[in-house]
Formats: sequence, structure tokens, C-alpha cells
Amino acid sequence: MASPMPFSVLRRSFDTLSRTPGGPLLDLGGISDAPRPAMGPAELADWLPRAATETADEAWRRLITRARSGEAAWAVVTAGLALPGLYGIRRRLGAGLGPDAADLEGEMLSALLDEIRVLDLAPGAVCGRLVYAVRKAAQRFRYRCLRDQPHQGDPHPAVAHGRAVTPGARGPVSVLAEAITKGVLTHLEAELIARTHLEGRQLTAVAHELGVGYTTARRRRTHARTRLVRALGEDKSVDPVDAFGA
Repeated sequence: MASPMPFSVLRRSFDTLSRTPGGPLLDLGGISDAPRPAMGPAELADWLPRAATETADEAWRRLITRARSGEAAWAVVTAGLALPGLYGIRRRLGAGLGPDAADLEGEMLSALLDEIRVLDLAPGAVCGRLVYAVRKAAQRFRYRCLRDQPHQGDPHPAVAHGRAVTPGARGPVSVLAEAITKGVLTHLEAELIARTHLEGRQLTAVAHELGVGYTTARRRRTHARTRLVRALGEDKSVDPVDAFGA
């Protein structure tokens, strides 16, 4: 029997805590428009999506503070309340991963727990920033999976037949992986684009990691982006400027 998916395990744990008498209650004292001074997991799941932005931010700050206390129950509650956003990422980035989809969920939950520990709670959009960090981790994981997948048939159909690389609705991560398969980009070029544009890292550090000089890395990335944008052609499902800074 296959092991349960990580999100399903989290969902069941969250539901169990919600039904447990004397379970965790989040103190909402001092939040003027909170409907009650304290709320349990199920009540929070119902109320938070409808709460005013500033109110939701303050509730999330308190949730994350409790999760940082080391109490496992609060880590489950906080992660469980983020699940709706995680499911959206999973649907988009898990397509075509096959058995790696379970690992994607595990990677996302690990990234979520890491971000809970380090997220700056002062700015607004607390939940949004938490989920955004998870999405970036999921993008990196998907890119690694698709990059390493074995491919069948002609390895360079775009070059051989002049066809454009079409991203469909899969986003920049899949575009890079497919561009390698089509012969539009080399692995090195795709790594330069992924690490600098998807991960937001400095080209100097990435060039050092990949064993190439900075000037060479900059030139190769520029030429690679030009070829990639040309290959995308008129397909508007991915904006090359927005996705890759081309």
C-alpha cells in the first residue's frame, strides 16, 4: 500500500486537533474585530480567509509566534491553516512529476516549517509571504526533477524541425526543463537562468559555483535568454520578460 501523501497527513493531524477537547486555542485578545477572544483551529480556518487584512496579519503573527515556541501542535495548526495556498501551488507545479509529486509535498512542508522559523513578522501580508517562500522552493524542486528526468526520442526536435518550445501553462520552471530537452539551452545555461532569475541569487556567486568566470557566465546567460525568448515565440502563457528578465 502506498504511503499517504504529506498534505493528507497534515490535513488529518489538523482535523484531529480541531476535534480534540481542550485542544489549542489562539489568544486573539486585543484584536478589535476578532469575533471571539480565543479561537480553535477549525474556527480560525473559517474566519481567517474572511478577516480584514490587518486583522489576519496580526492573527498570523500570533500563530507563527506560537509555532516558534516548540509546541508541535501549533506547528501543525499553523501549517494546516496555510494548506489552501499550498494546494494551489501543488496543483500547478506537481503536474507531470509522477511519483516525485509526494516528494514535492514533502519539500513544500519542509520549506514552510523553515520559513515559519525565520520569517520577518513586522511587514504585512504575513501568510502571503509565507506561501510565496514555499512556492519558490517548489519551483526549484520541480526544475531539478524535470531537469533530471530521462527523455525519449530525438533530443533536439526544436533544432531539427524548427519548432518553438511551447510552455503551455506550466510556468518558467517547466519551460527551462523543456528547453534543455529541445536543445535550446544547455544544462549550464538553464542553471544560470534558474539560479539567478528563479532563486534570485547573485550571478557572481552562481558563476563561482558552476566553475565559470563572471564575464563568461553573464555572456552565456544573455545569449541563452535571447534564444529562449525566440523559442517561446508568440505563446503568451508565459511572459519571458516577467519570468526570466529577458
